[in-house]
Amino acid sequence: MSQRVLVPMDFKPGSERALEWAVDYVRDRGGALDVVHVVPRLHQLDPFFRAGSLPSQSVAAIRERAAERLAQLLRHKRVRYHLHVVEGDPATCIAEQAVALHPSIIVVGTSGRSSAARLFLGSVAEKIVHTSTVPVVTVPMPAAK
Repeated sequence: MSQRVLVPMDFKPGSERALEWAVDYVRDRGGALDVVHVVPRLHQLDPFFRAGSLPSQSVAAIRERAAERLAQLLRHKRVRYHLHVVEGDPATCIAEQAVALHPSIIVVGTSGRSSAARLFLGSVAEKIVHTSTVPVVTVPMPAAK
């Protein structure tokens, strides 16, 4: 059975580790990756901006950089993938993409924070786990040595 795996990607170590896990999963079972990169709206980045989106040229440039970085990460991996770059709140956009793309599972990386923060998955990962209608696999960072 061909699998469709959604992987939220912010190009931080946690999401790159989740991507590695998802690559192995898809290679073992067949299928493709739907990699979702979310660009936050301006007011989410800085409260100085009351509302609004980035200019379309900026989103296009971000899309191009994300495509280049993803191609670099997946070079020699022999998996099919599609990159989806969307703008908005990360947890909301990932939930919307899950509805639109109908993945078999969502694979999300957790933050590598230390101490008390380790008890939490990270705000985006936690929201995905609690709101998803499809199974979610969380991939932790390796333990510090």
